[in-house]
Amino acid sequence: MRQLLGQHLLLWCAALVVAVNASAETFASGKNAAAKLLDQAAGLEREGRFESALVAYKELLGKSLTGEVREETLRRCARLYYQGAEYDQARALYQKQLQEFSKGKRAAEALAMLAWTHLALGETDYAGNRFSELLANFPQSAQAPEAAYWLALSAADEKEGVAALGYVDWLIQELAPVERRSSERHTRLWQRALCLKCQLAAETGQWQSIKQLLAEHSGQMDEGADRTKALFWLAEAEFRTKHFEQARVQFAQLQPLIIGMSESWVAMVPLRRTQLAARRQQWAEVLKQAEQLKRDFPDFPLRYEVDYLHGRAQAGLGQMTAARRSYHRVLENDVARNTETAARAQWMIGETFFHQQDYPRAGAAYAKVMEYQEESDWQARAALQAGKCWELQEDWKQARDVYQAALQRWQASESASQLQARLHWTEKQMLRR
Repeated sequence: MRQLLGQHLLLWCAALVVAVNASAETFASGKNAAAKLLDQAAGLEREGRFESALVAYKELLGKSLTGEVREETLRRCARLYYQGAEYDQARALYQKQLQEFSKGKRAAEALAMLAWTHLALGETDYAGNRFSELLANFPQSAQAPEAAYWLALSAADEKEGVAALGYVDWLIQELAPVERRSSERHTRLWQRALCLKCQLAAETGQWQSIKQLLAEHSGQMDEGADRTKALFWLAEAEFRTKHFEQARVQFAQLQPLIIGMSESWVAMVPLRRTQLAARRQQWAEVLKQAEQLKRDFPDFPLRYEVDYLHGRAQAGLGQMTAARRSYHRVLENDVARNTETAARAQWMIGETFFHQQDYPRAGAAYAKVMEYQEESDWQARAALQAGKCWELQEDWKQARDVYQAALQRWQASESASQLQARLHWTEKQMLRR
């Protein structure tokens, strides 16, 4: 009996091996046939026969495909829909690919493409979710840096600085040093991440951090628009930290590099150069550069800054009436309202009258700074000048009242000590009289 059972078991095992081999041959044959059809469809796509390729991919999807062949067919079909701007169909296929192959070879790419498809459909929140999912699940994928950069830009636009900085720092670390960058695109992303980090630092006034960051990395940047933008941030950091000579040199070097560029920051280069020329009292050069800036950037949002510089140059050349017209253009610009530049422009109107010894109109101009502007330092300076106007008209009581009121309102200002000194002087004059 035991011998018969053994013989039966051997026969059963042999039959099982034959059956398994037959099944494997049938599966391999089916798989090879499907792969061949996929290759044929891909060939149509390579030849630019996209409609025919799409029909072939859809026909394949109607068959009982499995594994890599089905994943690749879903991917190619979805991509053709995306390229043809048929985003609803592309979205459905990418979602299906991820449902069936969430850990597949093409899962990271599918997540990225699904996110871009959501963006094409205006579904920004969904796109952000897909990019976050991609970065969390596939941080080493080729698509992860793109996802991180988009998330960083989105967070920066929403003024979520901490989140944006987290993505930027990840990018800078992940894509540097040079030997770890695997593509030209990743190189550009690394450079743009550096620029974005500079922008985020600038928004919080961290100018020294910008200088340190670019001192460490700018030498690794390729020539081109990104490096030019980084050099702008470096020059701007020098300007903001009051290293004006370094800033002057760096902005001069930037001027030829921005020719043909159209980004919003480009106009800041000639503006800073004009401001730096004004600091050196090069009034003819200021006028020349201001006129050029107006011609080159007629829609410049900081046009009022150019008008102010125009007025400064005109006043410096003794053209007081023309200067006042320029300063009034600043005050008439809605964008300039409640800015320090508006306060300075109103103060400078007073200065033009003061230098012409028209003390009543000078005093009235200074009074407007005290009444209508919100810059306490300039308000205190205006009070000091307004009091001097009364002194020069020998109205000591009016001068005293101006100084007393100013000290009550702006006792912490830089002009407080001068106001106090003028107050003592006017009080002495009143006692003598």
